[in-house]
Amino acid sequence: MLKAIFDNAIDGIITINDRGTIESINPAAAKMFGYSNEDVAGKNVNVLMPEPYHSNHDGYMKRYAETGEKRIIGSGREVLGKRKDNSTFPFFLSISEVHVDNRKIFAGIIHDITELKKAEENIREYASKLEHSNAELQNFAYVSSHDLQEPLRKIQAFGDRLLLKELENLSPDGQDYLHRILKAASRMQQLINDLLKLSRVASQEAPLVHVSLNEILTDVKEDLDVQIEKTNAKIVSSELPVILADPTQMRQLFQNLIGNSLKFSKDGITPEIKILCDIFETENEKYIRLIFTDNGIGFEEKFAEKIFTVFQRLNGQKYDGSGIGLAICKKIVSQLNGNIEAKSELDKGAQFIITIPYNYIQSNKIT
Repeated sequence: MLKAIFDNAIDGIITINDRGTIESINPAAAKMFGYSNEDVAGKNVNVLMPEPYHSNHDGYMKRYAETGEKRIIGSGREVLGKRKDNSTFPFFLSISEVHVDNRKIFAGIIHDITELKKAEENIREYASKLEHSNAELQNFAYVSSHDLQEPLRKIQAFGDRLLLKELENLSPDGQDYLHRILKAASRMQQLINDLLKLSRVASQEAPLVHVSLNEILTDVKEDLDVQIEKTNAKIVSSELPVILADPTQMRQLFQNLIGNSLKFSKDGITPEIKILCDIFETENEKYIRLIFTDNGIGFEEKFAEKIFTVFQRLNGQKYDGSGIGLAICKKIVSQLNGNIEAKSELDKGAQFIITIPYNYIQSNKIT
């Protein structure tokens, strides 16, 4: 049975004596190195090693015999092997010491990691290209948005002059066209501003500080007081913790989510927004969970992922906005190693659930 296991093992197995002489090599190991059992049996195991391992191996064996100091025995590490054709390949080597009939035998288990190393290199190359691409994209968004500002300002400035000084000289159609131009320019300005916000979230890595989410909520409600008063909106919240975060980004997060709920409220229905916070655990980690719930128009569940994509607008031109707000929210949460998801039914409100690792919490009053 042991011979069958030895001969059919997927990983290589080599045994050597205390002088470093190969006593046996299984078919898997022989194939890895391009030898047969007969080719290497009785030879020093360093024949399978490239430099500097080849020259240093006997010194390792001698030092172990004299001092008993174990460096790799009983553990494992990545090393290079040398094939019969002198090419090399990486493998993970684990060595155990066995005593048989008063003799000391060392058994090495060899796991070829050539494909793993290739995959790791491909991932590194892909990650490098992706990082470079993302940097270029962020730079493009930032520079383009800035470059668009100047001609847009001129359009708005001359449009405003026409509106103030020449409106009465325009025909009804001309007045209509002017109002459309100014409205389109206003939408363009909002789009540029939102693109700049997104690029800043993606590119700036501000140091994390202690941020009171209760204070953030108070500030955001003050910023949105006109909309809140106009709609008689009710915003209630449970006790929120202090977390490690970028205060500007957390303000953006709360403002976008609450602003969305106010924007997509039902006609004739008082908007109600609830913000709840709790803590939950999985098998491996503890999380804080923030839940934003409203009673607005909602959306179909099939769009739950789509709404976090840049420029996605489920209601066309019916509501103002660029379709970037929720993409910004997703980016902000991801920078805290967290996750944001949406749940909704059409005409039954929406719920946004944010989970952040517990280690970002600095003060906890909600357990």
